[in-house]
Amino acid sequence: MTDLTHPCPSDLPMLPQIYRLVSVNSRADATGCLHHTAHLFHTQASFKACWSSRQLDARLRSGVLVSPRWSGPGRSENGCLAIARLVVLERPVAELGLFQTALPGWPVEPALLQRAHRLWQALPVSHRLLLNALFWDAERFRRFCTGPSSMEGHHHDEAGNLRHTVEVAEQVRALAADRAYVDRDLAVLAALLHDAGKAEEYRRRADGSWGMSDRGRLIGHRTTVIEWVAGAIARWRIRLPAGHEMALLHILAAVAHAPAWMGLREPQTPEAELLSLADRLSGTDDLMQRLLPNGAGWGAYHKHLGRRPYRVAAPELV
Repeated sequence: MTDLTHPCPSDLPMLPQIYRLVSVNSRADATGCLHHTAHLFHTQASFKACWSSRQLDARLRSGVLVSPRWSGPGRSENGCLAIARLVVLERPVAELGLFQTALPGWPVEPALLQRAHRLWQALPVSHRLLLNALFWDAERFRRFCTGPSSMEGHHHDEAGNLRHTVEVAEQVRALAADRAYVDRDLAVLAALLHDAGKAEEYRRRADGSWGMSDRGRLIGHRTTVIEWVAGAIARWRIRLPAGHEMALLHILAAVAHAPAWMGLREPQTPEAELLSLADRLSGTDDLMQRLLPNGAGWGAYHKHLGRRPYRVAAPELV
């Protein structure tokens, strides 16, 4: 059967084509027909959609990515925009800025999401698609945006992992700008993904604190993200530039100052070196901001620093 619907209403072509589903409700009339109402969210447009059908797609649940299908111009019915149907999108696409679909109820600052979106937006299509493929799953993406980067160390609060990720990626991008021998896009992609596995490493406990998941204890975030990247490239047939798949996996797996007997690899590429430097700087900077006193003197001790940082007195104004 020919599909006569469209991804945008004919009179509103600038509307986003993909949204995150906030909620969906259905009611049956006397004939057994179901009338559905769904709340759809995108930072550029958020609205309530309505349509009717004989049954509701069981995949329509809060958080999934959907595309409303339109049969003509946008038409309002009792405060809802009438659509032909709502399609669940299971295959990742490179055109959607995922950070523009983070729901308002998530504990993450809009400004941080905008910074993440700008970093993603500057990447080439293949890199954008790979990142989207890793986070197309709604729950994984939510945990990546809202979870901590550690339990007791740097960026250990809500949305700490995304904040650390954005800081590292911005620093890598700035460092790469003046170094012609660095592939900036590859370096930024690796920075955006380097702690992605922590979305599966930490879990909320019943008391509200963070704890390690079984995967976090047994596998760890480095191996997790390498598994995700390799799986996404194979499943969705993502084509990175020649040699970049191995280079990306190396960057994500490399560990600076790793003892040779452990079988790990130290950074071998300039992109891996930049990521290692920026990662350490972001983590140390967060700890310094928390530990240093307001005035001159010694700050608090932290085991990850291994010392008490000292703050030099500010010069007196003459």
